[in-house]
Amino acid sequence: MVTQTPQTPYLPLSPAPTSPDPHETAYHDAPWLDPTTDALRLVDHRARRRAIPAELAAPGRYLALNDGQKALLVALEREVTHIGRGFTSDLRIEEHRVSRRHAILVQRGPSVRLLDDRSANGTFVNGRRIIESDLENGDVLLIGPVALRYVEIPLA
Repeated sequence: MVTQTPQTPYLPLSPAPTSPDPHETAYHDAPWLDPTTDALRLVDHRARRRAIPAELAAPGRYLALNDGQKALLVALEREVTHIGRGFTSDLRIEEHRVSRRHAILVQRGPSVRLLDDRSANGTFVNGRRIIESDLENGDVLLIGPVALRYVEIPLA
């Protein structure tokens, strides 16, 4: 039986696409992943301090973190951003199901790529478990059970 995650208007978690590849894992098949939409309370003080409302964001690339009421954006300022529970992570998520070194975001020219950093509970993009994936505006990322959204704000 497949259960769907409740959807919220500010951080949509779409159901995992069905895949003909039997080796692909969707987050539905991972019962230890109970997606958490309240990501802002789980990030460390450095990320919370940098988080801004979407209406104040300049053109650029961001990760949207839900604070329970609305999404706040954290700018992707570096070419390489390490995400995890460890103290050396650029975006530190304080959740026991997030690995110390969980994922890496790499910005190269016009593209952004998310890489799983050999995490225990997996990295998912739009419901599919990934090893690496190019990101597009609006993609929902699950870092362990923590939901983030990739956002690009273009020049006006």
